[in-house]
Amino acid sequence: MEIKINNKDVVWSYFSQIFQFSAGIFLLPVILRKLPSEELAIWYVFLSISSLVNLLDFGFRQTIMRNVSYVFSGANKLVKTGINKEQKLSNEVNYNLLYSVIKTAKRIYKVIAILAFLLLITIGTWYIKDISTNINNQNNILIAWIIYVLSAVFNFYFYYYTPLLLGRGFIKESHKTIVFSKLFYIIFSFVGLTLNYGLIAVAVGNLLGSLVNRVTSYNYFYTNDIKSKFEKITKMKQSKSTLKLFKILWNNSYKLGLVSVGSFFILRANTLLASKFLNLEIVAQYGLSLQLLNVLKRSSSTLFNTYIPLFNQYRVKDNVSTLKKWFGTSLIIGWGTYLVGTVVIVFLGDKVLNLIGSETQLLPIKYLFFLAVILFLELNHSISATLITTKNEVPFVKSALLSGFGIAICSFMLLKFTSFGILGILTSQFIVQLSYNNWKWPLEILKDLKTNYKELFILGFKFSLQKVKTII
Repeated sequence: MEIKINNKDVVWSYFSQIFQFSAGIFLLPVILRKLPSEELAIWYVFLSISSLVNLLDFGFRQTIMRNVSYVFSGANKLVKTGINKEQKLSNEVNYNLLYSVIKTAKRIYKVIAILAFLLLITIGTWYIKDISTNINNQNNILIAWIIYVLSAVFNFYFYYYTPLLLGRGFIKESHKTIVFSKLFYIIFSFVGLTLNYGLIAVAVGNLLGSLVNRVTSYNYFYTNDIKSKFEKITKMKQSKSTLKLFKILWNNSYKLGLVSVGSFFILRANTLLASKFLNLEIVAQYGLSLQLLNVLKRSSSTLFNTYIPLFNQYRVKDNVSTLKKWFGTSLIIGWGTYLVGTVVIVFLGDKVLNLIGSETQLLPIKYLFFLAVILFLELNHSISATLITTKNEVPFVKSALLSGFGIAICSFMLLKFTSFGILGILTSQFIVQLSYNNWKWPLEILKDLKTNYKELFILGFKFSLQKVKTII
C-alpha cells in the first residue's frame, strides 16, 4: 500500500498550525475582560504544569507513527534499530501486525495516563491549592483544576490516535481533528466566559475540545475495512505479543524521551534563569521575542513534518532518490518561510505591537536578529536529526542532554559572574549548539543521502515546479 500526500494534506497542515497559534488570540479579549489577573496567572500555571507532564510521552508518539508508516508501506516485521532491508515488502497491509502495534500503543498510553493522573492529582493539586490560598474563589479554581486534570488524562489515554493517523498518511484527517477541537474549545470557552463561569468555562472548553478530537480521530482511522479485518483477528486470536512489540518500540522511544528532556533544558532553562537574574522588563522582551520566533520556527517546519510519513515509507523501500526530492522541497519552503518571517518580525514587530497597544516590546534589533540566527540553526539541525530517525535510529541522545545541561550551566555562569545580561544567555546557546549539534546532524544527513545542499535545492526546485504545473 502506498502512502500518498496531496495538496489538501499540505493546506490542512498549515491551516491547523494557524488555528493552534490563533486559538488563544481569539479568546484573549474576552479572557482579559472576564478573568481577574490572578485567575489568568493560574491558567498559565495550568498550561506550564501540563507541558511538564507531556514529557511522560517519552518519544512514543514519533516511534509509533514511524512504525505504523512501515506497516502501511508493506513491512511484515519490525526491528528495534535500523531497517530490515532483507525482508520482502508486501503489497498488502499486514493487519495482524498493525493490530498488535495498536494494542501495544493502547497499553502504553494507558500506563502513561495513570501516571499523569497520579502526578497531577497529588503534586499538581497541592501546588495549585498552595498558590491560590489568598484568592477569594479558590474553590472554583480547584474545580477548574480537577476538570483540567481530567482533560489531560483523557488526552494521554487516547493519544495514540494521532500517530496512527499520521503514520497511515491521513495528514488532512489528523489536522482536521485539531481544527475541530480548537473550534469547539473556542466557542464553548467564549460562551462560558461571557456567562461569567470564569476559569471553569475555559477548563470545560478544553475538556470538550479533547473529546471532539478523539471522537473524530477514531472515526477517521477506523474505516469499515479496518474494523472488519480487526474483528476477524480478534475472533481468531492472531495478534502478536504486546510485550515483544513494546521492547521494539521502547528501544528508540526512551532515546527520544531523553532527547525531549534535553530539548526542554535547551528551550526553557534560559527563560527560568533570566527571570532569576534580569529585570522583568528584559525577561518579558526575551519571552515575547522567543515566543514569536519559535512560532515562526514551527511554522517553517510544517511542510517537512507533513512529509514525515512519506520519508518513513521511502526509507523502508530504500527509495533515496525520491526522498531527496521531497526533502529538498521542504528545505526550500522551510528556509524561505523562516527568512521572510524573520525580516517581518525584526523590522516590523515593534510597530505592530505599538499598533495593538502592547506594553511589552521585542528585544533590541541586534539581539533579536542574533536570536533569529540561533533559532534558524536550531531549525536546520532539528530537521536533519528528525530525518535521521526515519532510519529507525536515534544517535543524538547524548548530544541533546549534554547541550541542554551545557547551555544551562553556561548561562548561569555568564549571568552570575559577568554583566553580559541577555547577551550572555544568547551567547551560551549559540556557542554550545554551534560547537556540535548545529553542524553535526546536517552533515550526517548529507553523508547518508550522498548529497549536498546545492543538489537538494536543485532537486527540490525542479520537483516543486512539477507540482505547480500539475496544479495549474
